[in-house]
This record gives sequence, C-alpha cells and structure tokens, in this order.
Amino acid sequence: MLRITILSISLLTVFASAAIAPALSEIAAAFPQIPATQIKALLTAPALTMMFIAPTAGWLSHRFGTKRLLLVGLCFYIVGGLGGGLAPTYSLLFVMRLILGVGIGILMPMSSGLIADYFEGRDRLRMMGWSSSVTSFFGICANILVGYLTLFSWRFGFGVYSVGLVVFLLVLANIPGSRETASGMHVRARLPLQVYLWALAVFVQLLAIYAVPVNIALFISENGIGGPRETGIAISCLTGASFITGFLGVRVRGWLGRYFVFATLIMGALGYWLLHNAHSLPSTILALLAIGFGNGFLMPYLFFSATSSVAAGGSAVGAAGMVGTAASLGQFATPLLLDGIAHTLGDTSPSFVFYFMSITIGLAALGVLAFRLVLDRFWRP
Repeated sequence: MLRITILSISLLTVFASAAIAPALSEIAAAFPQIPATQIKALLTAPALTMMFIAPTAGWLSHRFGTKRLLLVGLCFYIVGGLGGGLAPTYSLLFVMRLILGVGIGILMPMSSGLIADYFEGRDRLRMMGWSSSVTSFFGICANILVGYLTLFSWRFGFGVYSVGLVVFLLVLANIPGSRETASGMHVRARLPLQVYLWALAVFVQLLAIYAVPVNIALFISENGIGGPRETGIAISCLTGASFITGFLGVRVRGWLGRYFVFATLIMGALGYWLLHNAHSLPSTILALLAIGFGNGFLMPYLFFSATSSVAAGGSAVGAAGMVGTAASLGQFATPLLLDGIAHTLGDTSPSFVFYFMSITIGLAALGVLAFRLVLDRFWRP
C-alpha cells in the first residue's frame, strides 16, 4: 500500500491546477468584467504560491516530519480546491487558487522525494514514469468530468478536488509517522549545479505544455469546434497520451538512446503545428495526442535527472523542491509571457500562440540535435 499511497500523492500534483481548464469559457461568462488574461490566470495562480512553498519542502519535512507535512499539504489542497466552487467573486476565487497552490507546493516535491528515497536506478525511473501516468490519469478523469459538470454550472467542476479526501485517508493509514526520510536529514546540503540546469529545462518545458490548458478552451470556442464538453475531451487526450507514456518511458528511452530528447521535442513541435491548423475536434485531438506523447516521455526524464544529480545521502526532496519551483514558475509565467509575445507580434489569437510554439519548439529540437552531433563528433567517450 505504500507504493499506491506515494502514487496517489502524485495524482494530485502537476495537472491539478489545470483540471478546471474546460470550465474557463463558462467562468469568463460568469465574470464578464474580468479580462481574458486574468481568467486564464486562474489556471496558473496556484503556481504563484507553489514557487515559494516548494523550495522549503525539504526543510519543512525535516522540521515537522514527512507524514505531518503531507497531511497539512492535503488540507490546503482540499480547502483551496473545493473552496473555488463556493467563491462568490473573482477575487475570492483567485485567493482559493492561491491556497490550492500552497497544497500542491508541498505535495509535489514530497511525492518526488519519497520516490527518490524508496527507489533507486531503473526502479526510480520506472516509478517516476508511473507517477507521471497517475498524474495524467487524474487529468483525463478530471477534464472529462469537469467538461460535463460545467454544462450544469462551472462551480460543480471544482468538485474534482474532493479526491484529496481519499488521498488524505491513504496517507493517514500508510505513511509511517516516525520515518524521517534520508532526503529530509540533509536539507541543508548544497544542491549541485546540475539540479539548477535541469530545473531550467523543466521551466521551459512547462511553458511549452501549459500553452495548451490556458488557450485550448478559447481556441475551441472561437473556432466553432465545440464548448466545455469538447474542451474536456480534447484535454483528456493530451493527458491520456502522457498516461500511456509513463509506462513506456524506460523502454522508449532505451530505443532512442542519445536522441531521446530530440525526438520528444520534434513530437511536441509537430503537435503544435497540427493544433494551429486544426478545424475540427478529431484534428484537435490528433494534435493534442502528439503534444501529450512528447511531454509524457520528456517530463519524467527531467525529474529523474534532477533528483539523480544529487549525491547519495543528499537532499532529493530539496532537488525535487527546486524542480517543483521551476515547474510552478513555468506554469505561472505561461499566460503572461505568451500573451506578451502575442501582443508584441500583433496577433493574440490562440491559433497564433500554437503556431509560435511549434516554431520555437522546432528550433529547440534542432539546437538539441546539433549539440548532440557535436558531442558525438568531438567528445565521444
């Protein structure tokens, strides 16, 4: 049950803040005086508090204990998540999203840190992949459910966060109360430079993937493809692809070898190009599957590389916290940065944002390929 409990914590993390994406258009209609950029910010608002909380997870774990900290994080998660559906004003709704971010900021690094503490080598990479799959599975269920619930009221969509109650009971029953993780005992250890470089890579990757949740509802609505239900189905395909890749990541990485990162970036670039040209739900789904496969293969690899950069006995929770901070910053910065670029270039449509992402990720893939070829040519071991 310990393995199931650790994976259930993962279930609540990365895509939890984007779970209400299918309801965005209805929330915008409920608050017509609020600009579109601020409506999009509801998805990324949790990241604003996550980026401050996540780096402290290692110290908090050492100070208060793993189990107690997990339970506190789950309380913030449940209150902030369910409270959003009760908020009478946009301002209070935004505050609830910030509270949700506190919970996720605690749970995300703790989830990765527990995996790093209990598993080593290929088992750790496999658990990272399973963790990604579980996260994606929640995304699939949440987005479909929110899409249907929003047909009745956008407030009902926030009910998906009640899953936190189940995880609370699992943690209460299965996480040892007396165990102080190896990671927590070394929270003051200096993190190596590699951790910060991997964190930067995670930041960029979150910018890339969160361009979908913050824009897809408006894209589907503006292009006459559908409404909240179709948005929920489409986003579920994005997370569904990541669910599949979590179980195949180790094997695919072995097949692709040194060109693994290049291949995943090409997949993402192709997906955004297809999304830019999508005019129907099937073509939108095809594009999101490509983006989801690329992200699903790459993200567990980045988290694994970051936690593996810490020497034996080092702070895996600290490394996970740093990566979690980068992920949070990437989520929060996505609408601000992409909308700013779109305004500068004179086209603020979601379709143009997707086109810009396809070009940017494609260029990044070519840069990775060139770097790989140079290493193979001049620095082969």
